[in-house]
Amino acid sequence: MAALTSAGLSDLVEAAARPEARPSAAQLLPITAAAEGLNRLERLLLSAAQGAPRNLASAAEALVRSGGKRVRPLLTLLAARAAAPGRRSRGRVALAVVAELVHSATLLHDDVIDDGLTRRGMPAPRVAFGNGVSVLAGDWLLAASLDLALRSRAPGAMEALVRTLRTLVEGEARQLALRGRIDFTQDDAIAIASKKTGSLFAWCGEAGALAARARPAVVEALREFGQRAGLAFQIADDLLDFEADANTLGKAVLADVMEGKPSLPLAIALKRLPVLRDDMIKLLAAEEPEELRRARLRAFAVKLNRTGALGAARRIAERERDAALDALAPVPESPTRDLLAQVGQVLLSRSR
Repeated sequence: MAALTSAGLSDLVEAAARPEARPSAAQLLPITAAAEGLNRLERLLLSAAQGAPRNLASAAEALVRSGGKRVRPLLTLLAARAAAPGRRSRGRVALAVVAELVHSATLLHDDVIDDGLTRRGMPAPRVAFGNGVSVLAGDWLLAASLDLALRSRAPGAMEALVRTLRTLVEGEARQLALRGRIDFTQDDAIAIASKKTGSLFAWCGEAGALAARARPAVVEALREFGQRAGLAFQIADDLLDFEADANTLGKAVLADVMEGKPSLPLAIALKRLPVLRDDMIKLLAAEEPEELRRARLRAFAVKLNRTGALGAARRIAERERDAALDALAPVPESPTRDLLAQVGQVLLSRSR
């Protein structure tokens, strides 16, 4: 799909920029502003985007400037501090930037794959600049992330990042293969969430520990913390598609269902109430007036809620959160380790 005309883009900007529709760019926790390196991190992110070729820089910069929770770089910084309490680990800020650059690149690519119109409550870069520019801008950010990981000189960080990128692509490929299908399982949904989100969170924990030159047991503990916390985070994100209202979320509720994306709550519901499979086929295939389509979607949501799938998915997320907290046991006791545990708790209380 080509970029929208200027008139169409103006309409989208006006609709998406409403205060009630735009997600907050505040940090996940009020105290995270005090985490060392965050101010520098923002400058480095912007610099990486602006360093792209002229025709790509605007798309990359637009996404970076749109904000976000910065959960991944925060975890990287805290992991480095927790792995070596009282010491500033060389390369930790560079690796935190890498975490957000990789995440930003996947967002640019995802919006093209999904034909997404908005991102963080604003028009997606692909809408303003076109699919080709958005893909190449994402590629640039990935290249910049590899360069930064190499220059961080944290032993093993580059190798871990390459493994993570491979896992991310595997997750994307599996999700794409199952898109629009009704026969995906709970195991499929968990595998996708683990690969797409859990793997990058795992790298954040591992990279922070590697920057701190921590002993192997601590590196593995922080990697496991990130993996489990990332899966819990993704399940909580999937639940927002069913539980949040459109104004809070900044996108249409049940948008993921309408795009045919596999998710854990949906997998559980389809198994518990097979008739939903036929309803979903009609939703995905229907060419009908918008009012009728919305009525069909509301009926689908009512049936899905009655299955108890949302509660079941949340309990799985809670188990992953608890496993993440247990994984921190080998990490030295410190206020930063306590803060990491607090982050793990908060990841399940997202509203946008």
